[in-house]
Amino acid sequence: MEFSTRQADQVPTTPAEQPHQDSRPSDKAEPFAGLVPHEHLHRTVLAANERAPEELRGQFLVLTHRGPDPDALGACEGIRCLLTTGYGMQVTVATLGQIHRAENLAMVRHLELELEDFEGIDAKQYAGVLLVDTQPEFGHTVVPEDCELIALFDHHVPPNDPDQEPRQVEHRDVRLNQGATCSIVYEYLREAKVPIDTKTAGALFCGIRYDTADLSRNSGDLDEEAYHATFHLANRELIAEINNPPLPRHYYVELAGALTIARQHGPLVLALMGKVDNPESVAEMADFFLRMKGCSWVLAGAAFGDDYILSLRTDYAFGKAYPLMSRVLDGAGSFGGHGHIAGGRIKLDDDKESTIRSAERMLRASALEVIGAELEDGIPPEGRLLTE
Repeated sequence: MEFSTRQADQVPTTPAEQPHQDSRPSDKAEPFAGLVPHEHLHRTVLAANERAPEELRGQFLVLTHRGPDPDALGACEGIRCLLTTGYGMQVTVATLGQIHRAENLAMVRHLELELEDFEGIDAKQYAGVLLVDTQPEFGHTVVPEDCELIALFDHHVPPNDPDQEPRQVEHRDVRLNQGATCSIVYEYLREAKVPIDTKTAGALFCGIRYDTADLSRNSGDLDEEAYHATFHLANRELIAEINNPPLPRHYYVELAGALTIARQHGPLVLALMGKVDNPESVAEMADFFLRMKGCSWVLAGAAFGDDYILSLRTDYAFGKAYPLMSRVLDGAGSFGGHGHIAGGRIKLDDDKESTIRSAERMLRASALEVIGAELEDGIPPEGRLLTE
């Protein structure tokens, strides 16, 4: 998950000066009333089932953010397994927005994930809703108001907008230092002693591997345990197929365009690509350029429809991505992130080329200000083309 409506309360003056983030919600000393998480969730689900009209009992809906990534898809599948096998309920997983990235499409196809279209779902026909890899206050997440949201599971920085009241959720498990939501869901399955089937294991493994880059970033002990346990249970041939899917022609077209337009400014690589056909290419290009020798952080962006989409990546020496994205946007648009990954979006007035260029000029100047680059008459330096 890359986008949220979170706006930072305090932005550190340097990436290293970041406040400590606890692994549990900070507003409650005992968020689950002294129970371990899976016991509290079990009671929450059973209570919601009892409150529901008789014709809705046993029916639960699992939702996530728009355009779900592997961590969101895997966490949905894990919660489905927990509620069906562990609690004896029936579960519908519904998604909103198109899935673009080749690996994500391959994951849905090879694991045969059963996903309903959110637009065709009547949330009032369920005893309760569970939300994974996001929070209801995030801008890229839609949770119907006329349903009972009983639980959420996430690892992203919660929104802190004083003008927005957080939605009440009886079971809220947000662990800011966790590498993947799939790892959190794995812990529920383990603690509840629910057998993990091959499909669920594959989905959880994909979520953990892609959100932590095979445990190379933002990962902890639980991520490592979940990664190895789910890999052991998954179909390894399918995992290989998912990790190396055939790529469409437009991937190479947008890669060529990004290589042509990207510029290096000391430790920063800027790749502001105009319009793209695939919004996932923004994150892919950010990952790609971070591997370049001498690059410590990357800001990639492009317009898709009337949104300007951003992905920011940092290496371990430079610091965390979230406060950097806050400084780059400087109040424009919405953003979120964890560890060395952040993303955001700016709502454009239209998709005209002049509007996109204006947004990119603002972003370039803001990013260069972060690294202390001097502007000439308010115009940012061009930087060095990567093809030079």
